[in-house]
Amino acid sequence: MKIFSLQLISRMSFRIRLFLGLILPVIAIQGISISHQALDQKAHFIEGLQTERDLALHFVSEALARPMWDYDSIQIEGLIQSILNEGRTARVQIFDASGTPLYEQQKPDYHPAADDLQASRQITYAIGDQLHVLGTLELTHTLSTVKKLLNKDLLGHIGSSLFVLFMIGLVIYLVLQRLSRPIEALTQTLIDMRHDDFDGPIPGLERRDEIGLMAQALHQLSQNKLEVAELRDQNDESARRANRRINRALQSTRDGVLLVDETGEVVLCNPNAEQFFGDAQVGRQLNLHSWLPENLASHTEETIKKNESFSFETTTTHNRSQQRLNLLVRGGPIRDEHGHYLGAMLLASDHSDQARQAERVRFLAEHDSLTGLPNRRLMEQTLTTWLQDDSDEVSILLADLDHFKQINDTLGHPAGDALLQVVARKFEACTSSYVTAARLGGDEFAILVRGNDSQKRMSNIANRLVEEMAQPQEVNGQVLHTGMSAGIATLSGPQSTPSEGIRRADLALYEAKRGGRGMVEIFHEDLETIIKRKSLLERELRAALTEGDIRPVFQIQTDLGSGQIIGFETLARWHHRQLGSISPAEFIPIAEDSGLIRDLTYQIMIQAFHTAARWHDAGFQGRVAVNLSPKLFGTQVDEFVNDCLFETNCPASAVEAEITETVVLASGQSALREIQALQELGVTVALDDFGMGYSSLSYLQKFPVDKIKVDAAFVSKLPESEETRAIVSAIAKLGHALGMRVTGEGAETDEHRLLLKACGVDYLQGYFDGPPLTERAATARLFPGRQSRSLRG
Repeated sequence: MKIFSLQLISRMSFRIRLFLGLILPVIAIQGISISHQALDQKAHFIEGLQTERDLALHFVSEALARPMWDYDSIQIEGLIQSILNEGRTARVQIFDASGTPLYEQQKPDYHPAADDLQASRQITYAIGDQLHVLGTLELTHTLSTVKKLLNKDLLGHIGSSLFVLFMIGLVIYLVLQRLSRPIEALTQTLIDMRHDDFDGPIPGLERRDEIGLMAQALHQLSQNKLEVAELRDQNDESARRANRRINRALQSTRDGVLLVDETGEVVLCNPNAEQFFGDAQVGRQLNLHSWLPENLASHTEETIKKNESFSFETTTTHNRSQQRLNLLVRGGPIRDEHGHYLGAMLLASDHSDQARQAERVRFLAEHDSLTGLPNRRLMEQTLTTWLQDDSDEVSILLADLDHFKQINDTLGHPAGDALLQVVARKFEACTSSYVTAARLGGDEFAILVRGNDSQKRMSNIANRLVEEMAQPQEVNGQVLHTGMSAGIATLSGPQSTPSEGIRRADLALYEAKRGGRGMVEIFHEDLETIIKRKSLLERELRAALTEGDIRPVFQIQTDLGSGQIIGFETLARWHHRQLGSISPAEFIPIAEDSGLIRDLTYQIMIQAFHTAARWHDAGFQGRVAVNLSPKLFGTQVDEFVNDCLFETNCPASAVEAEITETVVLASGQSALREIQALQELGVTVALDDFGMGYSSLSYLQKFPVDKIKVDAAFVSKLPESEETRAIVSAIAKLGHALGMRVTGEGAETDEHRLLLKACGVDYLQGYFDGPPLTERAATARLFPGRQSRSLRG
């Protein structure tokens, strides 16, 4: 039998023997693995069954204690039946304390076996501290359920193992088949070489394993006559590869590479060189004049003739795309090892992307990112350039939008940005070769116009833009109401400076806004005087506030029905030692613009509140009114007033705060909250200059005020205008309907008084009752029979 087996193996092919040598150990290992897994699985199943049995013993013995104590056989049998139905328990036995069987039940299909798992546990019942042993519970679990699971699991393992063995065998077979092919090829090569019938390559030479060694050994046998030819072929292939690499590199590079011989004929020209260097081609003479400016081409030719190196930048047109290219061209002579001139080489690098990026950076540095208009820097550069031309004058327009902050605050910055883009398009539409527009920042725009009639043309442009911006603007589906103010200045000659022109245009713009907005103002020399006086008054106002030169006066307010004094309005007066009396209409706007309004209001309020406190202590039940600037709102003006009341010990009921509707226009909802806070302090709030503002009737619903004051412009027209009388009557009725009292300002004659009374107005204020009074004079008017000294005391 052994001899037969050896003979059988010897007849097998090398491939089959190798296959069996590999697959049989795998089958043995897989069988051992399956056996080990079956044993391990059986141990786990038995351990799980024992755990289940112990848990069942514990819980069932606890559950049987009370029924056995009560001799409740029905409940005991129910518990036994439930454990047989729900678990893997095959038999349940209960013995009494002496070991006598009481109950025994088992599953119908249960047959006792030697390997059954049995366990018992005492059944005890505790009464107080005494523990009574009632009997013993014995449970039997059969291993038949485990065997079924084990057999099922074993079949699964055997199936998967057979599949794995099949796959392993298939892979081994395919690998061995692939490995045996080169051996068969080498065997056939040996046969062919033995018969001198071989003239092809040795198979397997490229391999680095034992088969490769065999192939190399065969290869050595055929090297005698082929070795020299093969070496020569290898050298030729290396040279061809080197040439291919050079040609590939020349074709792949982004640079243009061109070589000319000593006669100027092109001997090498890569594709980019054909595009960069005009009509350059191999075999043609290099013609620099076809793509370079005449002077640069001539200079480069002279440099090449002198065998010198050169470098320059130029722009040319791409032969195929017609795109403008920015080229850096470098070149120099080519010499051999003995220094003999062989020709020249030219290299061209396309810097168009860098040039475009630089142009983009320059554009961003000189233009506004939101609108694309030139920015302040480019505008000033353009202005400087234009001023260098003695023959032209240049006009400058500065403009900004009216109520732009309100649009940003109410509708958000996206709406504001969209409006700025609309305005930019209007400004851009005005541009030409002699007109340029710019955005300076925020809502500020500028226009430059050059030429002898620049101011006239600029005025036409400015008036047209102001007129267009006065119309409602539709922006992203929203209709926005804004406006524009503009200032114009004109310069000429190189001695003028951009800063001077911008300063003058800014002065004109300030004057346009001060004149009521929506206007165009042209700079004139009087504006210099106005600005200088403003600067002087600002300096003097600071000194006056430090020295306490601003004093209050009090204008009487009377009841039109009884003629009794019901209050006073506090007015600020400033008498300068050199300049004389300065009108509040002049110095109050300066205080607002310079940030001094809070200090000015503080000084006036402190003096007025002291006076109001003294009058209140003397029995006067009326109020002293003080004006609150819109600039104070948004900075917790209610706390500011309350601090002044506390400092002067003045009751809030003796004070009235006068505001204008521009408070809400400037500060929005925050101002309304501060007005309500003032009223919560006990301060009466009056709406001043009613009828002359933005939309007075609509704002009556928003202002939580106690009193409205009809503007003096209406009162002055009462005698000659029925329309004005109708308006004042309507204001009075509307105020009364809203629970407000109405005061007529600026009443100077008895006719004014009678007409105001006829219109239903409640109170009168004006020169009819006399000019504004000092504290002493007002006290004497208010308390004619008392000494002012006693009131001060």
